[in-house]
This record gives sequence, C-alpha cells and structure tokens, in this order.
Amino acid sequence: MTTSTLKPHNSKTPKENNEADANSTSSLTAIEKTDSEDNSWASDGFNYINPFVHRVNIDNHVDLAKIYVLSVLLLPFRVVGCVLSLVSAWMFACIGLYGMTLDDLKIKPLTGWRRQLQRLTAGCMRMVYASGSFHYITFKGERASPKEAPIMVVAPHSSYVDSIIVVATGPPSIVAKQETSQIPLLGKIINYAQPIYVQREDPNSRQNTIREIVDRARSKDEWPQVVIFAEGTCTNRTALIKFKPGAFYPGVPVQPVLLKYPNKYDTFTWTWDGPGVLRLLWMTMSQFYSRCEIEFLPVYNPTEEEKNNANLYARNVREVMAKALQVPTSEYSFEDVIVMSRARDMKIPFPGDVVEIEHTLYKLGLLDCDRDVELACEYRSFGNTEKIDCLTFSELLQVDISNPHFRKLFSLLDHRHSGTVSLKSFLLCSFFCKVKNDEIVAFLETIVQIYAESKDCIKREEFCKIMKHATRMTDEKASALFIAIDQSHTGYITFEDFTNYSRELPKYQYIYKKQEHIRRTYNNSKMKIQ
Repeated sequence: MTTSTLKPHNSKTPKENNEADANSTSSLTAIEKTDSEDNSWASDGFNYINPFVHRVNIDNHVDLAKIYVLSVLLLPFRVVGCVLSLVSAWMFACIGLYGMTLDDLKIKPLTGWRRQLQRLTAGCMRMVYASGSFHYITFKGERASPKEAPIMVVAPHSSYVDSIIVVATGPPSIVAKQETSQIPLLGKIINYAQPIYVQREDPNSRQNTIREIVDRARSKDEWPQVVIFAEGTCTNRTALIKFKPGAFYPGVPVQPVLLKYPNKYDTFTWTWDGPGVLRLLWMTMSQFYSRCEIEFLPVYNPTEEEKNNANLYARNVREVMAKALQVPTSEYSFEDVIVMSRARDMKIPFPGDVVEIEHTLYKLGLLDCDRDVELACEYRSFGNTEKIDCLTFSELLQVDISNPHFRKLFSLLDHRHSGTVSLKSFLLCSFFCKVKNDEIVAFLETIVQIYAESKDCIKREEFCKIMKHATRMTDEKASALFIAIDQSHTGYITFEDFTNYSRELPKYQYIYKKQEHIRRTYNNSKMKIQ
C-alpha cells in the first residue's frame, strides 16, 4: 500500500528524540487542542441535520444594542415580576395542599375550592412567563377533553419555556421524577398539579406509571389530561427525533400538540450543544416580547395493532406531527445525547458528530473489522498524521475513494475544510464507537499505542495524554498518579501497573464501571487489542 503523505519517521537516537520532543512541545499542544475540538462540539463538516445543536446569531447591531439597553432598563423589573409571581403561585399551592399528602393527591382529582385555587395557581405561573416576555400565546385547533384524549403528546421539545403549555391549559398533570417534589417553591406547585411521579429506584416504575395513566383514563372522575414530551430531550426543532414509547404504552387516544415560537430570534432553544440557560434567559428577558403558538391537532385514535405495539404507535403519531410542522423525522434519540455527552467528557474529537460518524463507520463495514487496531499499531511509524488527504485516507482504511459513505466520513472529520483529516482523531472516534458501552479502562487500553510505544513502556508525558480521556482527570492528577505507580522511579510504567494500582481504589472506580445505559447499536464483538 502506498501512502502519499505518510512517511516513516527517520530513526534517531533517544537523545535526539528527546530534543525534538522538547522543541515541538508548544506546537503539539496546539495541534492536540484543535484536534480534540475542546471548544467546538458541533458539526462544521458534513452538512446534515443535527437536532442537538443550536446557535443564536444576532448580527444586527441595532437588535444587539437593544438587548444591552433593555438589560439595564427592563430586565431588573422582569426579574422582580417573575419572583413575585412565583412566590404568589407557591403561596396558593401551599393553601390548596393544606391537610393533604402525596398519597391523597393520587386517589382522586381536586374538586371545589381546591380546584378553583389550582386554576389561580396556574394563573400566577402564567404571570411568571408574562413577566419573562411571553405576553402573547396563540392557540390553534380545538383542545380535546380528558375523556376524549387522556394524554397530550407535545413536540417539539426544545426549551425550558415549553412548560408554558402546562400553565396555559388548565393546568394538566405532568409526568415527573419523584425528586422534583422536593424542589424549593416549584415542588409545591408541581405537587398541586397532581403529577404522576416516577421513582427511578423502583424497578416497576414504568409499569406503575402506565397503570396510573390507564386508571385515570378509565376513571369516572374528572382527572386532568397528562402532558408528556415524547422526545424526552430538547432539540433545535429542525426535525422530530424518536418518540419514547412511554406515552403510548397505555394504548389510549392521544392529542398531538405542537409548540412553535414565531420570533425573529430564537433565544430560548436549549440543546446539548448551544448557549447555556442563563445566557438564554438573559437574551429572552431583554426582548420587548416573545411569542408562543400552541396548536392542538385532532385526537389520534390508535388501531388495534398500535395498541399492541407502542413503538409503532409512537412512530405513527410522530409522522402526523412532523407533517403538520413541515419538518423531517430523525432517527436520533435521547440515548444519542447520552453518547455525545460521554464522548465530550472523554475528550473524543467532534463529540457532536460522533453518532453520525458511528453510522458511517457501520455502513463502511469498519465497526466489524480491526483495521483501526492495525493502524494504531503502525501509528507511531507514520509522519504527517495530522494532515492526511482523501486519497491517502482511503488507502489507509482500504476503502474505495468513490464510496459515498467514505466521502461522508472524510467530510465529518474535516472540520476545518482544509481537505485533510487527522488520523489520531479518526482512531479515537472509531475506538470510542466500538467500546462506548464498556468500561473506560477498555478504551484507554485501545489508545495506548497512539500515545506510547507499547503497553509495557509508558512514560509520564504519554500517560498524561492517555489519561486525559479518562474524564475527571487533569494533567496534574494524572502526573501524581504516575508518580504513585512508579515506586521504583524508572521513569515508565506498564498499563498493567496502572490497572493493578487503580482497580481497588474507590476514587478510580468510575473507570471500571460499565455503561449499560448506552445502547450498542451495531456490533457486539469485542475489539482485539494488541
């Protein structure tokens, strides 16, 4: 195999190598930081829909100046208004819950003065949003009664603002974690809405939740509808991701509800890769007003087949909602956010694209072979590994350069649009995709030969580079760990030395914990680590 840009390193004495390493330290550091994309998680390469990336681009100087001016003149009053409204809602909730326990709230819906006070509490919460700039809410369609549709399936879920549907429609009940009942102020307000609480430590939690939804749907009492955000995580509204089947297991009719924000600037979409919540709050509350549109679609009555297949039911409802929104559907899911977050924590290059990279590797057949392991073994004998052109990359992977999936992979890895990719970035992504479910230590073992000569001779600098992928590990901590392991002061350790030392220490147990919650999508085979 010929490699046009990869050339073997010239042989040097250890002294010459040390001098070369010392002279290139600063440039290597810069290259590694760029390769890891520490400050850029989103895709700048291949053009595809990534529903977990959001940017707020305000390029109009007048609009930008308006935000800064209103931050001084309007924002303080809005904050005060939000706080007063929230405290008022909490006070009414405390009065309405007087003499009641959480178990009482599960038995029957509130009636009489408690029900009236519940609506007043929802009105105060509506004032929280009005104080925060959401003066206008437009309703479209006809809302079904709880008997017609016990569940409202809401999408797209894109922001902390989406809870506006709860305060603007009744309020309906929500499905929430049991821990939310303990949140200061909000806990009482959520309790007063008679939510269906999920206890994560209870292995029967899902069945209990489904049973409670069904019991409410079949009850003769007038229970409020249950609101469920079926996507399970926030997206940027460019596509509807996979719906979680929880809302569809009961097999009862649902009413699809669309949330839209027809504003000039999207300052409230809160995704995995995008502005933080405080910045979004600041920009939103520094606007004169923000608009929200809630559209009720016709009730969806499931067929017998859909009643028996919650995933089919969820998929069909999603299709109806995507068509109404005029957006595509996406096979991304909440679990993909977990994968991206894990990749980011482990300093994997391009974590925002790692799921798409995994799909492409699968289509190229590279997840089921050991070509990446072979390249890792040869890695330190190559030169110019940071700038590999398309032809050389196809030769290295032993893939046809005209293959469209190869072209896509190259584009995903070419974030700088330079026409070249980094071999190290590819190997780190490939190894992560294969062992993302496994212990972190399994990944560390696969990447040793990228940074060190072998697993039996790891120097301190090399050990620090390896351990930066272990999460929670700074250079200082890794260096201290190396010194603790190297009791004989030889200047190097083996990977086995590291595992023998760290395996029993409590503070390193996270390295040996399997990630069962991350699904293994494609191959179940273990990599052959050489």
